[in-house]
Amino acid sequence: MTILIIGGAAQGKSAFARTLSPEQDIIDDLHVRMQQAMRDKTPLPNASDFVGKTIVCQEVGGGVVPMDAQEREWRECTGRLCCDIAAQADRVYRVYCGIATCIKGAS
Repeated sequence: MTILIIGGAAQGKSAFARTLSPEQDIIDDLHVRMQQAMRDKTPLPNASDFVGKTIVCQEVGGGVVPMDAQEREWRECTGRLCCDIAAQADRVYRVYCGIATCIKGAS
């Protein structure tokens, strides 16, 4: 089962992921992995890399648009990757203030 968990910084995403998938390795901070891949000029992750996994990603598209072109590109790539993962995911959750809301699939 593929599960995507999104939300703002320090909102309880990782703790929620551990309650859903205590036996599974959780891919935490997908946004950081994307940033590292772009910085290191290694192949960018794609949605097929995450089939059957629980993925946690901080929402990066809200707020002020960065002046720096690389930061804008990183936000764009991360957002598009999350869209692709969400499209194939069995469940998608948004977590705010430690409260999870299922936005795709059964809750």
